Amino acid sequence: MEKRDFPAYLLYGERGCGLWDGLMRAAAALLCERTPVAGDPWQARACGECAGCHLLRAGTHPDLRVLVPPALGAELGLAQAEQTEQGAERRAAAGREIGIDDVRSLIDWAQSTSHRGGFKVALVHPLDAMAAPAANALLKLLEEPPASLCFFTGTHQLEKVLPTLRSRCSLRPWKGPGAADAVAELQRRGESDAAAVARWCRNAVFDPEPARGLEWTRRLLRQLAAGEAPQPDGVTPAVAIESLQKLSLDLQRVRAGLAPTYLQGFDEPLRQLAQRGDRGAWQAWWQRLAQAARHADFPLHAGLAVQAWVVELRQLCSQRAR
Repeated sequence: MEKRDFPAYLLYGERGCGLWDGLMRAAAALLCERTPVAGDPWQARACGECAGCHLLRAGTHPDLRVLVPPALGAELGLAQAEQTEQGAERRAAAGREIGIDDVRSLIDWAQSTSHRGGFKVALVHPLDAMAAPAANALLKLLEEPPASLCFFTGTHQLEKVLPTLRSRCSLRPWKGPGAADAVAELQRRGESDAAAVARWCRNAVFDPEPARGLEWTRRLLRQLAAGEAPQPDGVTPAVAIESLQKLSLDLQRVRAGLAPTYLQGFDEPLRQLAQRGDRGAWQAWWQRLAQAARHADFPLHAGLAVQAWVVELRQLCSQRAR
């Protein structure tokens, strides 16, 4: 494959859309030794049978270097290569950031020749997860890349990628699966309630927990509709806020005569609650949820925070419609 004007590609899309899988498929296509890529790597597919594909599947391909934050690496089951003790200390302190020591190691690797005589692929994700020193070091590699290097990276927050890095990459939008493909993926994993989960996560089925908060919200909705005191336990503040925002949106949609987006099949309890309370009070609660979402991961008293939000919701559902 001839050298491109942009040896670096930046894939961007929403969380759970399968962006990581897209990056890995493109990397596999370039490293495949049986079906060389002559055009767009995002449309190509590896054969899955050659020596290069076997090495990639085993996680030992010498011409692929993956650089991700430690927390994401653990989530994906990846082992970071050639990490210094200093880098390990920094990762322990900042598990969601790509450190400068790892970037320097990547640069050293990029300057070496290909072990298998083809392309070398550097996969860095997410590109927004690095401080200025690491980003500046990476920029030097992007400005003068070796001829054999192809650089793949991704982000769920394109606006947070430094402009200097973004300008050196060819931007590629990545869309998630449609409804049918999302349901099929969940069914493949053995999800018994695939259609409901797909609606709940808006087809972002590649999220580590696409159904998080769904059962908690269903239980909460049933309790509120029955006039029972809700039990807010069993959920983190971040998941509670996300779930309450989805519930709030569905209540407002049903109140306006529209179908629910997230909780289809729960039309009757949604209708019961949607007709209660004041429209202005519901909108004000929605705004408070949005404000709380900015700090949902760091409440001083997690259990009390969730309880307070649920109590406020119950109060809204106890009021007469106005």
